[in-house]
Amino acid sequence: MKVAIAGFGVAGAARLSAYHRLAGVDVVAVVDPSQDRRETARQAGVRAYPTLAELSAEHAPDVVDVCAPPGHHRDLTLAALASGSHVICEKPVAFRTADALDLAEASRRAGRLLYPAHNYLFSPMMRLLEECAAGAGTPRTLSFRIERQTHARGNDAYRPDWRRDLEIAGGGILLDHGSHCVYMAARLFGERPAKVSAVARWQTEGLDEAIDVRLHFPSGTADIELSWVGDRRTNRYTLAGPTSSVAITDGTAVLTGPGGDEERSLESPTQSSTHEDWFADLFADFTARLARPASWAEPLHDIASTAEAIEAAYTSARRDGQPVPLRQG
Repeated sequence: MKVAIAGFGVAGAARLSAYHRLAGVDVVAVVDPSQDRRETARQAGVRAYPTLAELSAEHAPDVVDVCAPPGHHRDLTLAALASGSHVICEKPVAFRTADALDLAEASRRAGRLLYPAHNYLFSPMMRLLEECAAGAGTPRTLSFRIERQTHARGNDAYRPDWRRDLEIAGGGILLDHGSHCVYMAARLFGERPAKVSAVARWQTEGLDEAIDVRLHFPSGTADIELSWVGDRRTNRYTLAGPTSSVAITDGTAVLTGPGGDEERSLESPTQSSTHEDWFADLFADFTARLARPASWAEPLHDIASTAEAIEAAYTSARRDGQPVPLRQG
């Protein structure tokens, strides 16, 4: 399978490393506007181009992996689909519902798979949460607390602080970390939230540096607390159902049930910002879907529902926490 990587910053370089460990995958090119990053790609033995159009004139990759910042996702994805490539795109693929629906239509029109790189679905934390959800019955409450002292830095050759640039990032910590929490919660509840409420601390208008979000599901609630101005770097996930619960703090999980408590150790997401080790399972899911076009609607649904929840959270935060209903179906 021939793959091109669009965006050769921190995420793109990690993806190249991950692809090199996968059998049957050939990274044929990197696309990046930075001359320095293109030279780095060439030194790694990969052809490099400043634009997708220039790549498409010479190569027809099977897959374009969009690893650029969120503000570039829409245009790069549309261009890749139009050129006939399947697309894997970093989260959030879209942060406006209208864009998500446009991308879904472009995917269907091109007859190509658009797949979100929702890598936390393949994380040790998510696997344990799913295990506990299955044993506890339908979750009644979820909570996610992600605390950072600042944002993750991008590549020095591009804009290392692009996450604080609204035009490029599209938003603040809700887009950067909260996207993971939104799609994880939807998967664990197995349903769409009915409404969303949020209260934010703004760095500048439209750029949240801390935000508390509540997703109101028909069968329970998920609370998401995010901060770029915390005292430390830590992650905490909790799930509680009718019969048992689990609390995961960084690399330690405590499961509580009828038989008492059990402690487990697992890889903490605070150890790495790229999580390369989760990519093999994500790519295996992607390739399995390629063989089943009837399954392509599910990732499009995930893209749209994640975008809608994010957009609603920002709307609620601008309205001082007033709940915003979401479309159903």
